[in-house]
Amino acid sequence: MKQRRSSMHSRGFTFVELLVTAAILALVFGGIMASVQFAVKLIGTAKAKTGAVSLANERLEYIRSLPYADIGTVAGIPPGSIPQNATTTLNGLTYYERVLIQYVDAPEDGLGGSDSNGILADYKRAKVEYSWLGQSGTSSIFLISDIAPSGIESTAGGGTLVVNVFDADVQPVSGAAVRVINDTTTSTIDTTQYTNVNGVAFFAGAPGAAQYQLIVTKSGYSTDGTYAATTSNPDPVTPPAAVLEGAVSTMNFQIDELSTLTVRTIEPPSIGVVQDDFIDATLIQNLSDVVLASGDIILAGGAGSYMTAGSVLSASSTPGAITSWSSATWDATTTVNTTLAVRVYAVSGASYALVPDTDLPGNSTGFTAGSVSLTGLDPGAYPTLALGASLGTLDSSQTPTLHSWELSYIIDEPPIGSIPFTLQSTKVIGTTPVYKYEESHVTDGGGEVDIADLEWDSYKISLDTGSYDISEACAALPFSLAPGIADTLTLTLVPNAARSLRVSVVDVSGNPVSNASVAVSRSGFNETEDTESCGQVFFNTGLVNATDYVVDVSATGYTGRTITDVAIDDDEILSVILVAS
Repeated sequence: MKQRRSSMHSRGFTFVELLVTAAILALVFGGIMASVQFAVKLIGTAKAKTGAVSLANERLEYIRSLPYADIGTVAGIPPGSIPQNATTTLNGLTYYERVLIQYVDAPEDGLGGSDSNGILADYKRAKVEYSWLGQSGTSSIFLISDIAPSGIESTAGGGTLVVNVFDADVQPVSGAAVRVINDTTTSTIDTTQYTNVNGVAFFAGAPGAAQYQLIVTKSGYSTDGTYAATTSNPDPVTPPAAVLEGAVSTMNFQIDELSTLTVRTIEPPSIGVVQDDFIDATLIQNLSDVVLASGDIILAGGAGSYMTAGSVLSASSTPGAITSWSSATWDATTTVNTTLAVRVYAVSGASYALVPDTDLPGNSTGFTAGSVSLTGLDPGAYPTLALGASLGTLDSSQTPTLHSWELSYIIDEPPIGSIPFTLQSTKVIGTTPVYKYEESHVTDGGGEVDIADLEWDSYKISLDTGSYDISEACAALPFSLAPGIADTLTLTLVPNAARSLRVSVVDVSGNPVSNASVAVSRSGFNETEDTESCGQVFFNTGLVNATDYVVDVSATGYTGRTITDVAIDDDEILSVILVAS
């Protein structure tokens, strides 16, 4: 009996063996099924592509069979009876057809303005594209054919419209869509071409007519174009274009990447200052070939024997939890034979390293003007800063003198929420004027609002509330927004006064000058304030309606300026440009 049971066991399968066998069979047949599915998909894709090629060839043959004068698209340039867009079905699959027919300027007789006979419509080019939705998504193919006239090229029936598209730096923009619309011609025109690598789109053979509307767009870019006269814009700056038969009409447009502007509305911030008047060496980290003398830093050696160069490095400043750094300012005296430059250092432990120019432009060379804004430095990346100065002389009897310096920082900027304002562009589309952008916005409860898809421009802001005045706009207004960036404009608000004067002090490059002394005076009034890190100062008490105010502006390292006959009858803004001395 035992022998028999052993024989029966050898002919059967255990449960584990069955599971292993099933798994192997699943892998084998799974692979076969995947291969079959891939083959079916491949056959379907090939079949769809073959159908598209067949349709494209058939369409091109039809186009080539037409008389040359009739080769064109509905609402296109050149015009004709061929639809620009259509659908067709083949083997149960829907294909989307797009036909583009345009004139081509052949290089053999010169291109553009160098064309020997002035005719840019040398021959026609037909592009037929078919797209379809398959198992792998949308696929497409296209075929192109050039079609020459039976005789020589002719300007009969039209002219040439040339559209140049530039960016903010007047560099060509390729791949921009140029849409041309005209419903006053014999057949309505509505066609789009894309600019080439030189930022140019040619519309050769355009029927001679006025009222060509042009719209220039590109994904992620601003829009430019022509504007028809309307009741709200009766005198557009760029009216519709005209094309003369046998002539070339040229239009120029500018587009660039869109930007985002965050507007913040805050109360006057709390400012902290670390200042050294050099009474002693408590706040000095290092002196090299310079000495501390009577509250000043000067070159070592004494008159007639001054060292040619020396330096001083401040102790580090770590203010703790702050909103942002504000500015570095210093008071120094130099002569024609002496120099003094200040640099900003990042401190980590005992290590001092120059803040790189990428974060503080010009820092490696050093600053000489008496102040530099530090608002662009992230306190998270730069929690501890120090100042350094290099002194030099070409005359051993003369020395530059550093009298004092300070680092300031913003401790807190309490927000003011729900402030309505109007943002207005400088660019206009009508001479009335009609501004290209003029929209109302409101900051949220936290005193912020993000305004997306803005064109590069200089923008003005006016508060739509009588409760506040703008005591400081950082950066100054009008605010210059560059293309393709996210930027922030901070408005410091104070209770509204009957009359006010905001003075903005900048250098010749438009950079704010902090720690500049601004004195405003007239009979019975005399007040002086120093500009903050954004180069502005605000006066709003004791002002009367008058036209004889005098504004005196001075700053270390600059030639002072006096502006007379300043009129104040409401909320006034005065911009003062200082030239380095």
